[in-house]
Amino acid sequence: MKQILPFSMRSGECRKATLKGGSTVLQIYAVAISHFPNTQLLPLLSCVSREKSEKLSRFHHQEDLIRGLIGDLLVRKMISETLAVPVKRIVFGTNSYGKPYLAIPDNSSFHYNVSHSGDWVVCAIDDCPVGIDIEKIQPVQLEISRRFFAREEVEFIEKAPSDEQRQERFFAVWTAKESYIKAIGQGLSHSLNNFSTVREGNVEGWRVFDHWNWYLKAYNLDDRYALAVCGQKSQVCETVRVISPDDIIRYVLGDPRQQNVH
Repeated sequence: MKQILPFSMRSGECRKATLKGGSTVLQIYAVAISHFPNTQLLPLLSCVSREKSEKLSRFHHQEDLIRGLIGDLLVRKMISETLAVPVKRIVFGTNSYGKPYLAIPDNSSFHYNVSHSGDWVVCAIDDCPVGIDIEKIQPVQLEISRRFFAREEVEFIEKAPSDEQRQERFFAVWTAKESYIKAIGQGLSHSLNNFSTVREGNVEGWRVFDHWNWYLKAYNLDDRYALAVCGQKSQVCETVRVISPDDIIRYVLGDPRQQNVH
C-alpha cells in the first residue's frame, strides 16, 4: 500500500528529521517510575516550565506527579540529545485540541507523543505525526466496547476463547485506537466507533483512516500492560528502549549547559 503523508500538524509538510544516529525509524522509550528517587523531585521540577511545575504540584497523589514529570523530562532528554539543545531551553506548545508539540527550538519535523499508566511512562518520537498509548490490563466491563468500538472490533473481542483473552483483546484495541486519536491530535472530537483498528483478526499493520494511511504496531513491554503506537510509516523500532530514572536525572541535572526555563 502506498504511503500517503498528510499535512504536518504544524507546518503544512512532513520533512525528515535528523534523529539520533541519523535514523528516521520511529523510536519508543520507556521509564519505570517504581524506581524513582523521591528526594530528586524538587530539583527536577526546576527543569520543566513554571506552568508545568505548578500543574504537577497540584496533583493529590505523588505517583501522578512523578508520571507527569518523568514524561516531560523524558521528552526533553530525547529532544536535547537529538537536536543538541539544552534541556531547559526547550519550550512546548499545544495545538487547538491540546496536543503538545515542540515550539522551541522550532523544528517542524520532530514529532513526539507521551503516555503513562501504572508503573510506566512511554514516549514515541518520529519525523512525522505519531501517537502512543499504554494501559494497564485490568478487569473491565466489556459492555464498554459495544458502546464505543466499531462492530469489527467488538466481534474480535467477543470471539476470544476465554475471559482473560477478551480482556487482553479489549486493551489491544483500546490502545490502538487511542494511539491513532493521539497521532492526529484532535482529542475526543473524533468519535471512537467510526473507525476500526481490526482487520482480519489483527490490530497491527496498515490502516486507512479518513483517507490517510496509518501504521499500527503493538509492543510487549510488560505482560501486565498493553502498548500500541500509530505512525505514518512501517519503519518502526522492533523493541522498546527502557531508560532508568537515574539516567534521566543524571542527564537533566548534570548538564552544565542548562539555563533557566523560559
